[in-house]
Amino acid sequence: MNKITSLQNPHIKELALLKPEKGLFLVEGFHLVEMALGAKAALEILSLEPYEAAVPVTLVTPQIIAKLSSTKTPEGIIAVCRLPDTPAAESRRALLLDGIQDPGNVGTLLRTALSFGFHSVYLSKGCANPLNSKALLASQGAIFKLALFPDCDLLEKMKELSAAGFFLVSTDLSTSVTLSSLPKKDKIALILGNEARGVSPEVNKASDVRVRLEMSGIDSLNVAVAGGILMYEMRL
Repeated sequence: MNKITSLQNPHIKELALLKPEKGLFLVEGFHLVEMALGAKAALEILSLEPYEAAVPVTLVTPQIIAKLSSTKTPEGIIAVCRLPDTPAAESRRALLLDGIQDPGNVGTLLRTALSFGFHSVYLSKGCANPLNSKALLASQGAIFKLALFPDCDLLEKMKELSAAGFFLVSTDLSTSVTLSSLPKKDKIALILGNEARGVSPEVNKASDVRVRLEMSGIDSLNVAVAGGILMYEMRL
């Protein structure tokens, strides 16, 4: 088992500079590390204590864990990961994210998507990176069980989904039907929009129907909260 004790070690310096958009990323904590190992996404484990794994394990110091961690109280274990090739999308529920910029919202929506059977997730070019550390923590490992398609042209993807028999549902506060009146469909693609602007007009126009939640006392909800309600109601 390898051991590194210096913050100046070239490998540690390299890991501290990892860019998620380059394909490699770090996950921290026992739960996420175990999810990464289960998905065969982990390439290396860095741990304060000996740890049994099918990948190389490097023992490191608390200072190194603190340098690489994004949390104030790290659990003492980190995995270096690369997502496996995205599997073919076969789900009858798909989630499309149109310019959602907060990584916490993206991560929460991924966790919710996995919970309610929305196993294919398409993210537009304006979305926060699902491999951002905040998104990873909020997703609780959902990224390892979803088919993720970042940097999508949503209009093109909507055409493909429509041709495959998906009913395209976007969210809108006006010119929309209520959730309770939404028809039941075998295949549904739900489109959620930017925190401030909502779904873009051109995407809304290309959808089959625009839906709103019946509310009182306030006119809108956080996109992750609204998305959770909608996905629950549309689950298989």
